[in-house]
Amino acid sequence: MNITDSSRVHAGEFQEPSLTREQMIRELTVQQDRLKVILENIPQGICFVDEEGNLAACNRTFLNLVGLAADAFEHGKPYVDVLSDSPALRDQMGSNEQPYAADYFSMVSLKTRATAEQRWFDHRVMLIVHQPLSTGGSIETFDDITESRRADARIAHVATHDALTDLPNRDLLRRQIEEALSHEIPDGCALMYIDLDRFKNVNDTLGHEIGDVLLQRVAERISQHASNCVVVARIGGDEFAVLIRQDVEHGHVSMFAERLICGLSDSYTIRGHNVVIGASIGIAIAPEDGANWAELAKHADLALYDAKSAGRGCYRFFDVAMERSVQAERALSLELQQAIGRHEFELCYQPLVNLHPQRINGFEALLRWRNPKRGIVNPGEFVPLAEELGLIAPIGEWVLRHACWRATRWPEPLRVSVNLSVAQFRANGLVDAVASALRESGLAPHRLELEITESMMLDDTQAVLSVLHRLRRMGVSIAMDDFGTGYSSLSYLKMFPFDRVKIDQSFTRGIGQRPEAEAVIWAVMGICKSLGIDSTAEGVETNAQLEFLSSAGCNEAQGYLFSRPRPEQEIERFLAAWELDESSRAALLPERDTVQGIAQEDVS
Repeated sequence: MNITDSSRVHAGEFQEPSLTREQMIRELTVQQDRLKVILENIPQGICFVDEEGNLAACNRTFLNLVGLAADAFEHGKPYVDVLSDSPALRDQMGSNEQPYAADYFSMVSLKTRATAEQRWFDHRVMLIVHQPLSTGGSIETFDDITESRRADARIAHVATHDALTDLPNRDLLRRQIEEALSHEIPDGCALMYIDLDRFKNVNDTLGHEIGDVLLQRVAERISQHASNCVVVARIGGDEFAVLIRQDVEHGHVSMFAERLICGLSDSYTIRGHNVVIGASIGIAIAPEDGANWAELAKHADLALYDAKSAGRGCYRFFDVAMERSVQAERALSLELQQAIGRHEFELCYQPLVNLHPQRINGFEALLRWRNPKRGIVNPGEFVPLAEELGLIAPIGEWVLRHACWRATRWPEPLRVSVNLSVAQFRANGLVDAVASALRESGLAPHRLELEITESMMLDDTQAVLSVLHRLRRMGVSIAMDDFGTGYSSLSYLKMFPFDRVKIDQSFTRGIGQRPEAEAVIWAVMGICKSLGIDSTAEGVETNAQLEFLSSAGCNEAQGYLFSRPRPEQEIERFLAAWELDESSRAALLPERDTVQGIAQEDVS
């Protein structure tokens, strides 16, 4: 029952002649006690002010909220005097209480409905509702909404900030850019997109916990370089953004980008791990590169893509030519995704020639894409794109199956050599794929050679070694390709018993021109001999190179001196001609001037 209804009931009872005066007084006392209990248990602070502006009643919550002692209530005391006794409210009134009183009385006397205001009381937020009464005066309710305001602020912060780094997120960055572009800013603004190079390797090898700490450290480093006119945001997994609102001249922005790349490339020590990453940056400047958020963000992203394509660890400003390049690449991506289903891939084979005596040991399988519109597409164009699209693993499996099947048509003991990619190792199905290719084709395992590069060992050496040992137990041979181009080639020879090393063609080209290249070849031959490892020299194009390699003790060679990569349908005829005299063999070789410059395009 509400108070109003209760009052009506008892008012009716008071009219009964059977009630004595004492009973009526007791009943009124009970009602008063009930009202006091209700008043004291209401969570808000409440006070009643009569039509004269004097305090008629209040609860303890009101006294506590305004900082008054429990005995400070004095019935009939002017409400403004009560407020002036409160340290919290005194600050609201200032030195003169009259203007505050005038404002208050005009608020409650001229209104017929409740009004509300928020005020700060001693570092707390109070919601004050003034409810005028029809009989005059008002009811004042005081509600401490500090925690509610803090909760609202926390919710707003969470909605606009990254949980891991506490930097502004993409949505807040968008709003700030829109605000920046809506004003007349003489120097415009610049948007930088920053992508961390090799961050995925950190997550894959050291775990996401280390990766998260690294992202926090990166956020700190970027923020340390930021001035008051710079906004730093995290917009994706390993992507950050910087909004510069002053000094956006190209030279200034370039210096800032260089400092960021340098600072982010310094090593990080995280829980005992020495972590090294890099950064690539794309830059778009308003208004010339975009007059709104969508255009500016799109062009900064295109510039970032161009920076990563250029080799990472660099920055690029947006240029209109980038859009045309990206559109062309998107078209190529679509065609590449359809290429497997349309059977547009094919393999060519380049002979591996034994030097003592000179005979064919096998062939290296080299991937080609015969696009119906573009013709033969250079592997250097589509292999990196296939890696980005996640297609290199299925393409690699197709190469394995087809190469093994083709090799079964060659006479024993010719082998086929197939290049493996980093993506195939990461896919966790490489061993099964090799076993399946051998089983389906019927090729003896010893006739399959798998080539890996040193860069694969850098990602997760122990995991790679585990896979290599499983492949080795299967009976296939393992070769290290491009030997000598990395810093740790020799150490990897100690970790795993490779069957063969392939000397990179850069050293072969240096024969007769660079003494240091010849010295490296002699050193590698010595190591191979001492470890019982076979050797193959890549890119052999002249008799002088062949003679040097032969004298150095190289076992095997491949290159245009012997043959260009040949379509699979020519291999049987090539093998037959190889057994003939030299003039017949020469008839199968291309003219030198038709193959210059093509050797570098042979990427499997």
